[in-house]
Amino acid sequence: MWKVKARSKGGGIMQYLPRSSRFRRKRKGVNIKKLGTIITLAVFLILIFACVRYFSLFNALKGSAMPAIWRPDAGERIQFLLAGRLNNQITACTLLSVPASEDAPVYILRIPPAALLGNATEAADSLAAVYAEQGIEAAVKGLDALLANKLPIDHYVVYDVQGIAEIVSGLEKVKVTLPEGFQVRHENTDYIFAPGENLISADNLIPFIASDSDFGDQAFWAEKSLLVEVFNQLFTLKHISYFVGNMGSISDICETDMSPRQLARLRDSLQALAWEDRSYSILPGRWLVSGEQRFWSCDQKLIEMNLSQIADNIPGYDKSLLTVDIFNGNGVNGFAANIAAKLRDRNFNIGRVDNAETSEFTRIYYQEEYQLAAMEIALFLEVEAVLIQDHYFDSENPVAIILGLDLVGR
Repeated sequence: MWKVKARSKGGGIMQYLPRSSRFRRKRKGVNIKKLGTIITLAVFLILIFACVRYFSLFNALKGSAMPAIWRPDAGERIQFLLAGRLNNQITACTLLSVPASEDAPVYILRIPPAALLGNATEAADSLAAVYAEQGIEAAVKGLDALLANKLPIDHYVVYDVQGIAEIVSGLEKVKVTLPEGFQVRHENTDYIFAPGENLISADNLIPFIASDSDFGDQAFWAEKSLLVEVFNQLFTLKHISYFVGNMGSISDICETDMSPRQLARLRDSLQALAWEDRSYSILPGRWLVSGEQRFWSCDQKLIEMNLSQIADNIPGYDKSLLTVDIFNGNGVNGFAANIAAKLRDRNFNIGRVDNAETSEFTRIYYQEEYQLAAMEIALFLEVEAVLIQDHYFDSENPVAIILGLDLVGR
């Protein structure tokens, strides 16, 4: 567009700018006050969102008055691996197998850290060694193979024992109630934890949950009870300042594939377990020593039986409360006494040892709660024994074995 010049009446020259230039508004400067208000409002909204999200998570993680077991869909099972580590070494390891049915028990399978994975024959191939060298995913893969992928591990959590000890120190000790007491030896010192309330501090925490001298159900109960109590106390208003100030270190104590809310569901599951309804067993095997190495050699046949027990929801039993009677029905002198001695070596309590009428097949009579014991004895005898859920007329104990002719020559 051209600029137009014209003369005014007074003889001067008037200059007309283009229309767009004549009507252009002056650019105003930035309103700092308004911008500050907008930024303040945005920060305020972000803080509100963060607080709502934080307290929502805090509320989800705090202890429940009515904890429930995390169960899978109908007809399925879900497996959790719970392990503790100290100085990058596995100190405790437990597989929890949870069925969908509320009428079926949660199976607790304790796995010694020194357990050899697969067909391994060297301690370098133990669970502890594989974890230390290759990490948790390799350890999970090895355990799945050991259990023939019949109880595949769905979720895992590995907690740091020293990290738990530091939290307990920050919480100023934790009270844990045990249904039964137990004794362990740690670094040449004996520790006794009594039934009832025990005060756990950073000083006695490692023997309490990380001793390798006890794989009994009392030791697992101590471990799970302490973890539940620490988790519950950590997410209370009383200790919220400790939690906020140590969020980084707290998040580092767990190595897991679960979200915080899933961890809370696992915590609830552990809390909901009842001592009276427990179904506990140790991975079948025995200790072997090679030089200075000590490792747990797994018994594959008994593992298969263990897997059948879990898959078929067969309840476990307390071997210390069971007494087995043995009757010789094959006519071979001393046969029953020999079997009795071998069963004693496997920690069975033997009651009556006597003769019976000749029996072509080996029979094992058992009461309902000792089905697993009958299966275990049949597997030990390496015979297709006839299992009968009934009371043997000449026995007063829950399990009675009638040794048959099918055992002669074995």
